[in-house]
Amino acid sequence: MLEKVKLILKASENRETFFRRIASFLPPMDPRYQMIEKAYSYAKDAFRNKKRSTGERYFEHLRAVDLILLDYLRVRNYILLTSGLFHDTPEDISSWPISRVRLEFGDEVALLLDYLSKPSKKDYPSNEERLKVYHDRFKNAPREFFLVKLPDRLHNLLSMWSLSPEKIAFKIEETERYYLPYAEEHQILIHELEEAIKELKGQKPS
Repeated sequence: MLEKVKLILKASENRETFFRRIASFLPPMDPRYQMIEKAYSYAKDAFRNKKRSTGERYFEHLRAVDLILLDYLRVRNYILLTSGLFHDTPEDISSWPISRVRLEFGDEVALLLDYLSKPSKKDYPSNEERLKVYHDRFKNAPREFFLVKLPDRLHNLLSMWSLSPEKIAFKIEETERYYLPYAEEHQILIHELEEAIKELKGQKPS
């Protein structure tokens, strides 16, 4: 199962190949296609000069989440695909608060991104408290939240080999404590997450 996800993520991707997928179930004139297209363009522009701690262009992560949704989970819901492309934007890009997301993409996307975004550092200066509030919200989140968040977490686990052992250990512990129970409850990527954790633990120094 995990190998199939890896194969999907290894393929060479660009805007043309991505929207060929979307065009297989939505014509370009459909407003739902156009919303996904708008999210793709806005997210790529917002993260244009940003890289992840792993060194890759940040936008590659956003697109990877949608590729897992499209090619592995067979999701065709435009709200979820829009949210997948935009899931880190309100938290990481100050010019994209939830209020702007709501104006551009509507209430459903804004609500999902509000759940997907950690609380403001201004409201919770302590990172520990910030994470606690974020994780506590999981119990009230709709299933659609997990359909975006769990692919996000899976891609994070698959792309963190270059990080420090301490950072990897933290992400593993966090996933086991806060993500796997909901993956099991909602039957979303439970085996894939477990396999990714097993691989990471196998690479940890003794």
